[in-house]
Amino acid sequence: MFKRFAVAGLAVALATGCSKDSTSVDPNGISGPELSAVRSALNGSSFARDTIYGAFYTDLSIIVFPFIDRAAILVDSAGDTTRLVGLQLDINGTHNDSAVVAQLSGLLGWRGYSATTHTVDTVYFVLGSGLAAPVSDSLSTRFAPDTAGTATAFVIHQAPDSVVTTWLARQGAFHVTSASYASSRGIGQLTISNGTMKGDYHVTALLVPDSSTSVTASKNFAGGIPTLKMRLTGSF
Repeated sequence: MFKRFAVAGLAVALATGCSKDSTSVDPNGISGPELSAVRSALNGSSFARDTIYGAFYTDLSIIVFPFIDRAAILVDSAGDTTRLVGLQLDINGTHNDSAVVAQLSGLLGWRGYSATTHTVDTVYFVLGSGLAAPVSDSLSTRFAPDTAGTATAFVIHQAPDSVVTTWLARQGAFHVTSASYASSRGIGQLTISNGTMKGDYHVTALLVPDSSTSVTASKNFAGGIPTLKMRLTGSF
């Protein structure tokens, strides 16, 4: 159902040539240690070790994460602060003479970063199919980037001692009401655009692997969050 994109090598070669936007002061800017803590939580999660998603996560971590430098700060009525960044990936090319076509939208969120322990309390990772808004996907345990309406989500808790616990979506929804971008930049087959995504998500997830506990999470980002779009074409 799920093809590995097999683009990691190409991404490494191109990444050094794709500069980020200006590094001027930005309230949504992410420090290097904080992003490293988020990646550490993801690396230790069941998502990264999943037999289907693990290979995809390896590619995603190389292609996308090096270019994430901003995430919106959302504060709810209870004072809970969450950072959110949108992701869109558009692949239309060939690998070993086979067509590879995939379009997906998603978001990465987290709360509770500790500069003392270098951990984040909770990470939210949502993946859905399609790019063109409106995207309206139902959450379940699996998704396919070439099947409209499918999506999944992971809720990841990282303790101060860095022990990671993962919950996988069983129900919920992911909506993208709009996404807009500035001009793209890049080299050859890989282009990158920064923009804004609007929408919401809600998820009910069960503990991996024994489903003994459940968690719920939701966030409305109708005001817009920073979003990174990456397009890969040609032969890789």
